[in-house]
Amino acid sequence: MKRFFFSLLVIAITGFSCVNVDNSFGTDFIPEDQQPGLRVRNIPNLPVYTATVDSIVTNSGYVYTGLFGSINVTPFHTMNADLVFRIYPYVSGHNFGENPEFVAASLLLIISGRNVVDEGQQNIVQNVHLYELNRTLYYDSTYYNTSITEKDCKQEPINMPGLTYNGGDTLLIPLTEAFGKELLSGTANDMDSLVHFYERYKGFVLTVDPQAAGIQGGRLNTTDISSAYLTLQYKDNGKDTSMLYWGDYGLVFSAYRHSSDYLSNYQSPPAAVAQPVYFESLAGVKPAFDVAAIKDSLLMLVDSLKDKHANNNLKILLNKAELVISIDSVCLKKPEWDMDKCPPVLALCSRTVNDAGKLTYPMINDVSNAAFDGTLNRSLMSYSFNITHYLQQFLKPQPPETTTLYLFPTTTLQDDYGYSYTVLDNTNYTYVRFLDHNHASPATLKLIYTILY
Repeated sequence: MKRFFFSLLVIAITGFSCVNVDNSFGTDFIPEDQQPGLRVRNIPNLPVYTATVDSIVTNSGYVYTGLFGSINVTPFHTMNADLVFRIYPYVSGHNFGENPEFVAASLLLIISGRNVVDEGQQNIVQNVHLYELNRTLYYDSTYYNTSITEKDCKQEPINMPGLTYNGGDTLLIPLTEAFGKELLSGTANDMDSLVHFYERYKGFVLTVDPQAAGIQGGRLNTTDISSAYLTLQYKDNGKDTSMLYWGDYGLVFSAYRHSSDYLSNYQSPPAAVAQPVYFESLAGVKPAFDVAAIKDSLLMLVDSLKDKHANNNLKILLNKAELVISIDSVCLKKPEWDMDKCPPVLALCSRTVNDAGKLTYPMINDVSNAAFDGTLNRSLMSYSFNITHYLQQFLKPQPPETTTLYLFPTTTLQDDYGYSYTVLDNTNYTYVRFLDHNHASPATLKLIYTILY
């Protein structure tokens, strides 16, 4: 029985192996330059320039974190970050009694991250100031890096004089007696709802002294307001007691002030630049691409192929279009320019203003595709973006109105329900200098296409 099965198996294999199909018939009649197939072409020296951006949205989103501090990195100069946040009472409708006596008050912040130029700056001393807001904030409003100015704060700080911070895991801010008594003057009506409470106590702005303009260094500090709390100690009819206020994690944002606008090198009409292109995160300068110029480069390629093949009916099927921008390898040799300072992920964004005047920098739709990429390639020292779909839309008779795309950093957040979201990163400070190794434009368009005759 076993031998019979083996014989059948050999016959079956032999029978199948003797069938040969020749698919090459007719290929010799097609000239080599007209045979269908994928072709690869690089279009170097794409126009890209350093651009300034309008105010960016700085609401903290799902993570409730904000940034405060000051840092100076050449050539961006000094960047200052002020943290804007609120507190709310642990007990609603609280009554402090008829004659409460102030004992002490302090605000505790947990520092979750630090950003420095080099490791030697981790524990530098920063002078810290906490101010009261005199402007009411609202949950349903969008706040930008320019939303808060000096006129929105009371002039005198409410922290005890001489407060410094040297980069530890916590920042304890002793508060003045004047502010403690202001809290004690709160009535039950002031504390029976958040609406009433925020009408009386509008919030805080936390700042540090700016890093000196001519001295590289400084530190930016990140804190999660959901873990912050304020302790008010007082006597009620001679009895020691206390009141707690929690950080209002529902509304946290930062005010950023950059000094890098002078790096802008926009040219009109846009042209390939032979100088560095700079990226600074948050509201700093950004590389900008003129998509109309990229479209023109693509159409010039099509025309050249038509001329080469003497065929005006020739068509190009765009299989893949990859935009690549190269990091300046020379600057990476400096300690303050290592790749750890580069953003992990970048995305291409347009600029839009809706009918209500709200300004946003939405990511192009391609970013939602896993093939878009945008991650830092450390070995090739570059970022690449798959913009095939976007370019195909742009080549249509009715292309998108926006012709300029900006590079913004992105991050992935997860909400309490386990859903992940890719959003613009408005809390991490990163920077890059882009330049081709031949000191030409750092941007290249890599095409994979098929010629249809």
